[in-house]
Amino acid sequence: MPLILRGRKGHYQTIKHLGKGGFGATFQAIDLDSVNQRQCVIKRLNIKIDEIQAEHDNPEIVNKIVEGIKAAFDREAQVLEFLGDNSGNIPSLYDYFSLTAPVFGQQEELEFKYSVQQYIQGEDLSKELRRKGRFSEAEILDFLKQILPVLQFIHDQNSIHRDIKPSNIVRETATQKLFLIDFGAVKQVVSGETNIKKSLPIFTKVYASPEQREEEKIREVYPSSDLYSLAVTCLELLTGTPPVDYLDNNYRNWRQQASRIISPALANILDKMLKVNSRHRFQSAAEVMTVVNESQTTTQPDHSVNNNSNNNTKPSTKPSQNLKFLLIKSAFLIPLITVGVIGINIYLQSSIKVVEVVEYAKSGVKFKYPKNWQETPVIDKLTRIIPKNTISSSLTPEFSITIDELFQSETLGDYTKFSIQQIEALGKNAKIIKSGQIQLAETQGYQVVYQFRDNVHKVNFQEMQVWIVNGKKAYILTYRAEDKSYPEFAKTVEETIIKSFKLEKYKSEQSTNSIW
Repeated sequence: MPLILRGRKGHYQTIKHLGKGGFGATFQAIDLDSVNQRQCVIKRLNIKIDEIQAEHDNPEIVNKIVEGIKAAFDREAQVLEFLGDNSGNIPSLYDYFSLTAPVFGQQEELEFKYSVQQYIQGEDLSKELRRKGRFSEAEILDFLKQILPVLQFIHDQNSIHRDIKPSNIVRETATQKLFLIDFGAVKQVVSGETNIKKSLPIFTKVYASPEQREEEKIREVYPSSDLYSLAVTCLELLTGTPPVDYLDNNYRNWRQQASRIISPALANILDKMLKVNSRHRFQSAAEVMTVVNESQTTTQPDHSVNNNSNNNTKPSTKPSQNLKFLLIKSAFLIPLITVGVIGINIYLQSSIKVVEVVEYAKSGVKFKYPKNWQETPVIDKLTRIIPKNTISSSLTPEFSITIDELFQSETLGDYTKFSIQQIEALGKNAKIIKSGQIQLAETQGYQVVYQFRDNVHKVNFQEMQVWIVNGKKAYILTYRAEDKSYPEFAKTVEETIIKSFKLEKYKSEQSTNSIW
């Protein structure tokens, strides 16, 4: 027999168990008193005091934890009652009530608290990530555009969510709209006061900002604390990598691991959101939204054709008059041209120099590079090679190789679409000059040449990227130089280095490069 609960505003019939945690359970249900018998979610709070007592000997700590859990449950109901009715991306609260029930073998009755909320039919982003794989940058930008206004709305009501993570963001199937859920950890800020020493901290550590994770200090939260967690969420969705892999050193090493799938514009935004010191981050979601919009500003290429409407050239009406003269003149010119071509050909053949090469064979990768180039120390790449007799800097012409660990096996076509999106995400700062398939030593890859503006150094660069895909790895070969220096080494890099590239175990492995 299905369970029917009587609340303050209606009767609710449970139809499906959705989940269970340490402090209660969640059910999908039907609101029997609504006109359309709408579906809803029922959260039941059931604190297991014996389990808390097993972990804590001090009764005062136990009581503090119990009261904190109850307060968080009440707080979520209060927040949803206001926020849910005034925002299109937060579930509405339908009902909130308490029921008591006898406990077998005990005289005291046990109190159960219930909240009835809007049911969002869809899946949370952690499940979506497991199902479809990592998000593209375009999808992340859409994600930010949907969630940032929600956070700004919450912060404008003097509230802070405190537990932003993929599993707390649900995409509605019918509309593709994102909903922010689970407001049990929300912090109410009164008159700018952020000291919450008396409340129970509820958050997920790997997503939480440093000021929330401090063990010995008074925990404080700010709107920028939510922005920090939002940036961590973006990293997980972009890379498919659990945040714990980036947690060391407060995420300051994330760009070394994820730089290949982040455009400079988005990387700079996430960098600022992830600052350890909260004062160095963006201070509002609206501020982030402004920068996101600015980073996407693009200029459309000029496809206009310069048609000269004042063409005064008159067609010749007497071609036969010139024909005799041209034939006589060509009789003298042809021998001279022939001699000239032969002479130039002899000169070019004598001037061709054989490029002396060195073989690189490390980490399962092989290729050849000119002897007058050298390897330089590098942290975030497999290797970096620059011309000798040049000073190594961010402006030095360089060839490098990076490996992108993929969330799942991809075809060359899939990875190409993803990578070109990253270049296009640079907006007006980038322009693709050339793109197409290219044959390497033992496999086919894809090549893109594009120009971009480095706003830090105020210079224009050209970059040639060639990538191949092998299983769950993509190998990215990159030649990068300032516009003025790019032509000097471009042909050598392409013909000598890139076209000699191969994987040592490539013959025994199944390639996924073939098909679009």
